[in-house]
Amino acid sequence: MGRGSASEVDDGHRPLRDRGYHAIGDVELIDAALDDQDRSNSVSLQTAKQIEWNFFWMCILFGANHGCVVSCLSLATKQFASIGAWQTAILYITYTGSAIFGATGVVKYLGGRDALVAGMALYCVYVAAFLAATLLPDQQRLLAYSGAGVGGIGAGFLWTAQGAYFTMAAEKHANASGHPLEQSTNKFGSTFAFYYLALEVILRIISSLVGSVKAISWTVIFAIYFLVALSTTIGMLGVQKFDEPSKQGTAKVWFNRSTVTLQLLWHDRKMKYMIGLNAVFGFTSAFLNSYVNGEVVGIVFQKSNMIGVLTAWLAIVAALLSKVFAPIANIYGKGTILVVGSICFALVVIPFVVYPNVHKLSPFFLLFVYTMHGAGRATFEGTLKAVFADFFGYEKEGAFANIIFQNGLASALGFALSSGFSCDHEAGYCVKFHDGTLHNMSHLEWLVIGTSLLGILGYLVASSLHDDNRGSR
Repeated sequence: MGRGSASEVDDGHRPLRDRGYHAIGDVELIDAALDDQDRSNSVSLQTAKQIEWNFFWMCILFGANHGCVVSCLSLATKQFASIGAWQTAILYITYTGSAIFGATGVVKYLGGRDALVAGMALYCVYVAAFLAATLLPDQQRLLAYSGAGVGGIGAGFLWTAQGAYFTMAAEKHANASGHPLEQSTNKFGSTFAFYYLALEVILRIISSLVGSVKAISWTVIFAIYFLVALSTTIGMLGVQKFDEPSKQGTAKVWFNRSTVTLQLLWHDRKMKYMIGLNAVFGFTSAFLNSYVNGEVVGIVFQKSNMIGVLTAWLAIVAALLSKVFAPIANIYGKGTILVVGSICFALVVIPFVVYPNVHKLSPFFLLFVYTMHGAGRATFEGTLKAVFADFFGYEKEGAFANIIFQNGLASALGFALSSGFSCDHEAGYCVKFHDGTLHNMSHLEWLVIGTSLLGILGYLVASSLHDDNRGSR
């Protein structure tokens, strides 16, 4: 609408230059107001870009640090045999335990950025333990177990802090850009998933390439990982803070802050219905890592070194699809992407239900399985966390600690079920492992399929509850 008469109704929302002002004496005031408005818009857009750039660097530093950890994790059993297996178990136990008690309190006390630094510093201890255990083989058990305990606690801090920082950055970005919060969480969720997964691939490949060079010792490899982990931790100190930590309170307040994970799970109905989406990723990951990686790949390819290629392919698929899913979510909604992800997790195990005889499987069959898991993981690392930021923004730390708790518990149960059901003779779903033991895998396969369906139904209920809550405000 152009300039009109003074009698026109001013809706209070149009720019000043579109509201019908004609008084000669007010021209200077109007021009000044227009300049202020243009300047404010420019500053807001500049601030939004700064927030995006700052979040990008957080993703790079976080991804590189975590890439060092998962690279060492994948080498644990290879380097330390049974000690490495127990080392990994200790890592996951302390990781899940810290999410239940302690991680939320630490993040609330330190604030998101500083809690990221603290978690990454504890990750450095985990990586350093590999270096120390290689240099001091007589103390290998003590060093490996101690490092795993510290690293697991750090992981609980780190992932809780990442969720809190991600949510705060998205909120700041939405305010600065004028976009809906859901659009900012979707944008930042896909950005984090892409760089986090891409750096995981790069550091895993470096591990494989360097490890194949006999002239380079494992001491040098672990020293490189430690230096990368340490430098990224120091670099995180340069990332912007978005919150003021709460460092005061009584013992009761501290206890409540430290146990908010279970409190949120108990009191917020939406959280209960989101368990399925976290659990299906945990069950499927356990199935893939324990059974497919451990048994099927060697049978199909007749060599075990294809595991590295397939897991790298999985991460590449996840990284690329995390970027593809973001614009689709803007059009069709994040729920659509989560439904697709849950179906993809089911498609990881359904082929084994249909064709249980692994000796007759082709390489293309396994490529499909790893592709489906990569697609599902893209939704877990990006879209699901964006939805948690939307649904539980009022309690960021507790929300993302619940992801750790629910996924970690499902992973532990999945690993137990992968070898927990024995059978009498090799046939159909009764599979002979490379150590000669017989295991029935159908229980875990149907658990994944059932959890996938429950995850979809649970999300639909949680989304309805979220809409009802917004409508009642």
